[in-house]
Amino acid sequence: MKLQVPFLIFAIFTFFTTPLLAQGPGSLFVDAGPDQTIECASGGCVDITATFLETFETISENYTVTSIPYNPPFAFNGLANPLNPNIDDAWSPVDNLPFDFCFFGNLEQQFQVGSNGVLRFDVDPTDTTNGWSFTENLPNNSNPTLGEANVFTPVHDIDPSASTTEEIGYEVLGAFPNRVLVVSYYQVPLFSGSCNSLLATHMAVFYEFSNVIEIYVQDKPVCPSWNSGNAALGIQNNAGTVAFVPPGRNTSDSPWTATNEAWQFSPIGVPTYDFVWLDSGGNVIGTTPTLSVCATGIYTAQVTYTNTCNGDVVIITDDVIVTSSANFTVDLGLDITTCDTTNIVLDASADAPVGAIYEWFFNGVSQGPPSALNPTFTASAPNSGLYEVEVFDPADPTCAVTDDIVITFFPQPIIASPAIDLFICDDGVTPGVFDLTVNDAIVLGGQNPADFNITYHNLQADADSGANPIINPTAYLITGTVETIYVRIQDTSGTCFITDAFLITFTAVTAGPVTPNPYAICDQDSSGDEEISFINLFNTMVLNGQNPLDFTVTYHLSQADADAGIGALPNPYIINTSPITIYIRIENDNQPTH
Repeated sequence: MKLQVPFLIFAIFTFFTTPLLAQGPGSLFVDAGPDQTIECASGGCVDITATFLETFETISENYTVTSIPYNPPFAFNGLANPLNPNIDDAWSPVDNLPFDFCFFGNLEQQFQVGSNGVLRFDVDPTDTTNGWSFTENLPNNSNPTLGEANVFTPVHDIDPSASTTEEIGYEVLGAFPNRVLVVSYYQVPLFSGSCNSLLATHMAVFYEFSNVIEIYVQDKPVCPSWNSGNAALGIQNNAGTVAFVPPGRNTSDSPWTATNEAWQFSPIGVPTYDFVWLDSGGNVIGTTPTLSVCATGIYTAQVTYTNTCNGDVVIITDDVIVTSSANFTVDLGLDITTCDTTNIVLDASADAPVGAIYEWFFNGVSQGPPSALNPTFTASAPNSGLYEVEVFDPADPTCAVTDDIVITFFPQPIIASPAIDLFICDDGVTPGVFDLTVNDAIVLGGQNPADFNITYHNLQADADSGANPIINPTAYLITGTVETIYVRIQDTSGTCFITDAFLITFTAVTAGPVTPNPYAICDQDSSGDEEISFINLFNTMVLNGQNPLDFTVTYHLSQADADAGIGALPNPYIINTSPITIYIRIENDNQPTH
């Protein structure tokens, strides 16, 4: 019996993303083909052909087994995560896949690597022994050596403990949606002392989204004196009831050797991709890989891939440019982005022959029949989109020349009403904290708030550039007593804007240097009342030199009325009670609440 040694592995998982290195035969791709030229003399049309990866679901548990060129897309050695410190016949700890993998209709998210050339998704963290003895064919669920594994790269009795230079490891390469899991066995000796000089090198590659599995075998020698040289290569489901094995690579074909061979296992359920051709306006113009087109322009090959295990969807595109051999060109100019609502006139006649016929399109929809009378077209705000023209010479109507331009009209904001100045009285208690956003509704007016963003700035230059907005405009602490604040309204794209300015003031409203002295008035006619003018007598005194045009002074019979600004006494006022206390209120007309 072969000696079994417990398998202790300390693996650090480091996931590398190197998209260029991760491209392999099972990666998602689409190629729209080389750019094409329409030869007018040949009828004015040309074929464009796209190539792409076809993907299929795994629920049916059917795979194709294909011999592919031996061209390993990844290195056999130097992988980031070593799994074997020279210990024989062992499973690695359970590890997490960084992407979902569909296998025989199951969503697999964990894996284990066995030291005898196998890998499994039906993991068991308590099982550390990877069997080596078998005589059965795949599929098999009776012998644990075969039944506990899913992928055989191939399975045969190899012994990493017999060497110090062998490597068993894995690495995750690439970026979504083309990540791959690479598991490799590099120059691992075959078991048995007489066969330790025979070294096996092979790898398995698992592709995200396409769920394709590839096995690359650089060297698979045979040791006929041990376990009859048995080996098997392929994949099988978790139940061990369905397997796919290349011809001549099952156990009953043993002993067999292999050098520089590769096999691909691809699901063959219903298609999980959708292919279309798009014109420059994004309209679907075909669903076959090869399409005949008769107009110049940019055509897009688009493939929508769906991962049926988790529902993820990825869209991949590639463009092909079709030009014409016509003896004239059409150039509508560069794409236009504008805040101006002025009409834009497009002119296609600059290089067109005399009598040329023009047809204009907006977002793929014809704007009228072809005519020699339409060399220009007017684009009007707010009609943003793709404008195209097709021009042909009546002398050669088989050859059309096209060009397009994207025009984007952004809404230009206006200052509906000037921003108002803000004032807070410095009474020694109230801080100078302003809510600048009270000006939002004032400057915006009837414009839709959803179409614009409003920011406040300390400098005009910042307002013009949109830089350094005031972080908390609802609670802005003034510096000093007077500041100029700049408000910026911009459309949500950040393209169009307008600015305005206003003052914020934090000063005290002062009364006279002293409280007015008690004032005595004589009852001249002994009638019990007398008329008095508070304004004439006290306004100048209590304003203490402040501009009377900026303030309103009122007189009240109670402190509460003065505080609330109610019950102001008329001027002049008839006094019929003696003595009487009068309360004076001074109000800033620029900020009536102070």
